This record gives sequence, C-alpha cells and structure tokens, in this order.
Amino acid sequence: MKKFILLAIASILTNLVSAQRVEVTPTFGYTFSGTVKGYYGTYDVQNAMLYGAKLDVEFIDLTYFELSYRRNDPTLEYITSSLDYKEANTGTAHYMAGVLRELNNGTFRPYGVINLGLTRYWDKGDSDFRKWFFSTEFAIGTKIFITDYLGFRFQASVTTPWDFDGGGIYWGIGGGSSANLTFGVPIAHWDLSGGIIISLPD
Repeated sequence: MKKFILLAIASILTNLVSAQRVEVTPTFGYTFSGTVKGYYGTYDVQNAMLYGAKLDVEFIDLTYFELSYRRNDPTLEYITSSLDYKEANTGTAHYMAGVLRELNNGTFRPYGVINLGLTRYWDKGDSDFRKWFFSTEFAIGTKIFITDYLGFRFQASVTTPWDFDGGGIYWGIGGGSSANLTFGVPIAHWDLSGGIIISLPD
C-alpha cells in the first residue's frame, strides 16, 4: 500500500517536469454512506462532512493525471442481531490516483474521472481496528474558471472499497464485542464536493 502511494507521487513529480498545466484544488463537501448487513448485525455509517485536496497534471490536451486525498470522520452505529445498540467514532480516508478527462477548454469544463487507490478505516476509540481496502472511484463534475489561473470545481463521485480475500471486517465496539462481515464491496461512499482551483502558470 505504501509502495502504491510512493509510486503515484513519483509519477506526479515526473509529469510536473513536462506538464502543460498543473492545478491544485482544496476540496470540501459531504459524504453519504449507508449500511452493511452481516450475520451478527448491521453497521450504519453516518453521513459526514469531507475535506481533502487534489493535484491534477495535464499530460496531453484535456487529459490530466490526478492524485487526490480526502477524509471524513463519521459516527458508526452498530445494531447486533439481538438488537443491542452500540456507537463508535471512526475515520475514513481515501488515497486515489487516476485520470481526469475534460470535454473542452472553455470557461465551463465538464469532466469525468476514473481513479484507483486505497481506502483506510480506523476506530478512534478503544478498538484497535485498522484496515485498508483497494478502492475504485468514478466521478463527474465541472470546472468553472473566472481567470486563467483561478476557478471553481464541483463534483459528484462514488468510491467503492473492494474486499477480494473474503476476510470481511472485524470491528469491536465497546465491551470487546466484534462482528464478522464478508462481502465483495464493504460500502459505497457517495460524495458531493466543491473547491477552489489554483492553476500554476505554464
């Protein structure tokens, strides 16, 4: 996982040398998650504010290599099969790399994004739960430029972490209890976000 992140950063730095355009975008927004049902109970990941940043490097006309990070801190509600209710404060972070393709280079620039990367989950409480998943992200959005070097970015995206080994999630919440969930896609994160684009001079 660390090798993946280092390779993505190295690729970005290499492309910076010959980049036609470089954009940096701090982002803020909101994540809509959902529930996952398992044999031992149901996890409900609450919706939460998100924040992060994106670095986009144009390597051919209208096409960018994108490196992004975003995080939120949702409350996780867990209802056991015996209807016991438990709650935990958690963290979710997405580390993604991929391609952004614009439809034109005017003032309004609709685009699509395909990213691959890693999603990390952790418990901020007494549990020692930490887990990484391979993830995919698909997004659509638009950029609106008010000058050549300053604009706004609005995006809707879905990120899906994948579990290939069938190990599921083991998460103890209070009292040492735990649950075993086995599924292909643990949960889908639906994001609505916006940010200010700062484009570096060519």
